Amino acid sequence: MKRDIRRHFAVDRAIGRYAAALRQGKTPCRADGKAARQTDNFQYAFMRSDLRYAQIKEVLCDAGVQTCLFVMYRSFGLHIDKLCRDYSGEALRLRTLYAVQRWQSYGCRPEVLSAICARVFGLDPIQP
Repeated sequence: MKRDIRRHFAVDRAIGRYAAALRQGKTPCRADGKAARQTDNFQYAFMRSDLRYAQIKEVLCDAGVQTCLFVMYRSFGLHIDKLCRDYSGEALRLRTLYAVQRWQSYGCRPEVLSAICARVFGLDPIQP
C-alpha cells in the first residue's frame, strides 16, 4: 500500500488552524488558560485518529471492500475506538460484540468488522 504524504500536510495544517483559532479566541480555551497543552492534546488525538484510519483502510483494501463503503467502516472504527477508551476487560469484549452485531445490521460484512477489531484494536469479540 502506497503512503499518501498529503495526509501529513493535512495534519500539520489542521493543527496550525486549531492553534490559530485558540489564539484568536474563535475556539474556547481551557479554563486554566493552557492553550499549548490543549493544542498538544488535539494533535495527539488527530494523529491517533489518522493512524487508526490508515490501519482500517489497509484492512478494507485487503478484504476487497468497495471504496464507497469506507466511510461506514471508518465510523465503526471510531465507535470501537471510543469503546476502547471507555471500557476494558469483559465489558469491552461484550460491547465490541454488540457493536459488531449492530454494524452488521447496517450492511457491513461481519468478517471485515472482526478483522478491524483484531488487526487494528487487538480485540477478539467472537471468542467466549
